[in-house]
Amino acid sequence: MLNPPRAPPLAELELALSSSRPDPACDAALRATAEGVPVLEILRVAARTAASRYDPAAALPPHGLAALSAAAALPEWMDPRDVPLAVLQAVALLASETMLSSPQPPVPARTGEVNHLGRSAVLAARSGDPEAESLFLAVVEEGWERRMAGDVLFRACVEDSGDGAHKLPMSVKAWQLARALGFRDARLIVRPAVQYLLRGEHSRKLYESSLAVLGKEGTDLEALAAGGRPLDEDGRMRLATLLAAASEESCVAGLRGMLRDGYASGSLAGGIGIEAAKRLLAAEGYHIELVHGLLFTHAARFVLQFSRTNERLYALFEAALRVRSPAPHLPTVSVAEAKDEAAARERIAEDLRNRRSREAAACVRAYAMKGYPAKPLLALLAQAACLDSSLANGGHNLLLAEACLSDYTGTRAPEFLMAFAKSVAASPKDEIASTAWARSLGR
Repeated sequence: MLNPPRAPPLAELELALSSSRPDPACDAALRATAEGVPVLEILRVAARTAASRYDPAAALPPHGLAALSAAAALPEWMDPRDVPLAVLQAVALLASETMLSSPQPPVPARTGEVNHLGRSAVLAARSGDPEAESLFLAVVEEGWERRMAGDVLFRACVEDSGDGAHKLPMSVKAWQLARALGFRDARLIVRPAVQYLLRGEHSRKLYESSLAVLGKEGTDLEALAAGGRPLDEDGRMRLATLLAAASEESCVAGLRGMLRDGYASGSLAGGIGIEAAKRLLAAEGYHIELVHGLLFTHAARFVLQFSRTNERLYALFEAALRVRSPAPHLPTVSVAEAKDEAAARERIAEDLRNRRSREAAACVRAYAMKGYPAKPLLALLAQAACLDSSLANGGHNLLLAEACLSDYTGTRAPEFLMAFAKSVAASPKDEIASTAWARSLGR
């Protein structure tokens, strides 16, 4: 008897994800890659399947979808032959999450003027109105990036820093994933982030801490947002001091003062990100809370670049509060000088393989200080993010790689690459799956 023909790989992927089976899901994604299915189509099927079966009652961050978003962005820096590894790690994490046995029913349709729907969505989120979900999704435009939809979603997340302030990073990653997929099925893909925003643990602490200072003098947000001065050495020292302030009020007031002095909000966000990276560098081991802090600053930086509303500045103030802590004491690690660029990269790769986290960070700094080309180093670090099992590190290596490589590209600050190298070298080691995948891919 002839064996029945196999289902197409994307159909197998959908079935495996629907039943939360990581190994069959990765086998299907690997088969799709071998048959030449474009990466974005694999990501699209994975995103549609997982988003439709997200369980809002669990009120958990949609980490798997965030990992898919990182996998969609990382090819900018990767060797094309390594891209499938990022996709497979994201698929593995996604398939490990518990999903509904059947897709969620469609959200009730809402119609009305877009500005009114957006304002109503934010107000409904504040009051816990169950209509908030349909109001948010009514503003999302299928096949088109409607900026207002992002503005209202991010504004609501900035006002709610509950559950460890994960809501803003999760919403930004969902938005970026929808963008990468051309905003096809945008409402479906963004919906889990909206549901997590509305049903996850609530807290307005960071927002109200900012508001308490900014409201005392009736701060003009439009005037604060008008500055265009880049951070100079004096500005970097001022920023480091205020991020080590003893009180939230002093931190917010100091940042407001820098904005009044004409420093650009985007430049300040980059500086806060560098300080977050320094704290990660100074920490022992794989410090997940500091990883989350850096991911928050990265999301805040995106909001500042994305939004045209004055309220975007709240993301900047909250990033400062999220990072605020005693000044880090960076360890001094001496490494021998490499004879050339190739030897420098090989030493970094060896330190990463052997889990020498401090040495890896120091070698990355030495490479950057030598002025060697960044592109090969970024490709090496992006590949390193895809080697350890995403089930062991919760997908944080993928998310951290995308954040650090993106922020380095925007600032050229080596601290981002150093923090990533140190963290990935300290992350839980589990390369069994990636070694098998690489062998199947001929790597």
